[in-house]
Amino acid sequence: MGNYVLSCCSTSDLTEQHLKDRDIHYISFHFSIDGQKYSDDFGKTISYDEFYKKMVNGSVMKTSQVNIDEYEEYFIPFLEQGMDILHVTLSSGISGSYNSARIAAEDLSEKFPERKIYIVDSLGASSGYGLLMDKAADLRDAGMNIDQLRDWLVENRLRVHHWFFSTDLTFYIKGGRVSKTAGLFGTIL
Repeated sequence: MGNYVLSCCSTSDLTEQHLKDRDIHYISFHFSIDGQKYSDDFGKTISYDEFYKKMVNGSVMKTSQVNIDEYEEYFIPFLEQGMDILHVTLSSGISGSYNSARIAAEDLSEKFPERKIYIVDSLGASSGYGLLMDKAADLRDAGMNIDQLRDWLVENRLRVHHWFFSTDLTFYIKGGRVSKTAGLFGTIL
């Protein structure tokens, strides 16, 4: 299996138990609801029911990426244990997390020059990202080393198709993912 950690962000849409069962480590993103900050901790600090209830009732929801310092704090214990790290991030197209992880890895490479710290941009999100992580765990468990797995992820990340449906563009508009004009036309259609 190799002496490396396979890691991702909490945004992979895999359950905490599934991540533990597959030996995939994760770092939690953050969000706020009406100014109150939460960690994406699989419904521990706020239940999923309460989260969605607040969303439907018009609460102001915002997400925030993991910053460089948080990535360093997350990576250091693995490095101190003599482990290499292969961390796969949420798509750089929708989050700055890849860049934060990359900078943290560069900083830590100076402190731990004997360790490999690979950051891979999944170019995906949600369950497509989770599917990529599951396949990565399969390949790791089959004996693929960290270099081979990194290369496989980079070569295959665009082979995962992401499909999603939405009945309402309201939250995309509020979150800034869709302009008000595009949202209006999308809603009319």
